[in-house]
Amino acid sequence: MFLRIHYMNTINRLVIMCGASIVIVASIFTGTANGAEHQLSDIYSMHVDPAAKQQLGEQTYNEVMAFFHSAEKAIETKDLEALMALYSDNYSDSEHDKKSAREIWERIFSRFQKMAMHHNMKLGKVSSDKNMVVFQCSGLLLGAADPKERPITIDNWTNQDHVLVKEGGKWKLIGTYGPERKRLWFDKPMHPLF
Repeated sequence: MFLRIHYMNTINRLVIMCGASIVIVASIFTGTANGAEHQLSDIYSMHVDPAAKQQLGEQTYNEVMAFFHSAEKAIETKDLEALMALYSDNYSDSEHDKKSAREIWERIFSRFQKMAMHHNMKLGKVSSDKNMVVFQCSGLLLGAADPKERPITIDNWTNQDHVLVKEGGKWKLIGTYGPERKRLWFDKPMHPLF
């Protein structure tokens, strides 16, 4: 009896996890969006915990959201220069730096014609002077080499910390931290930007 109940609970969890993934993919590629999400286009979406606005204050919150919006726009339009301008010259992600992040984005942009992204973010920390913020983020980056093909997962991430700092009056990504794991094409674990 115990094994049967445990087996059914495991199946129920798998159904819920698979169902959630299907809903995310369907909403990304069909343009369906949750009303609370900030949308760049039909296939890029971001949900930010509403408490972040209270913690950061309206001005800082708007500046940080503009940073993420600019990143999404650069990815959607494959504007490598605009995207790399959002990285700090001091960017670090394990063994990666700004140069290797650029190489990874070049490979992604050259391989995929169509991409879609969804992420959920929660403010983790903010410095007292509000010149550094840490967002904990989970999300998914999908891509298709041909718009007629089914998309594949380029990257996915769970509870990654995205650390932004204000440099010269502009927000820059200085690092991304979280559990290491292998990803498509990478000989070293890497989660570029999102």
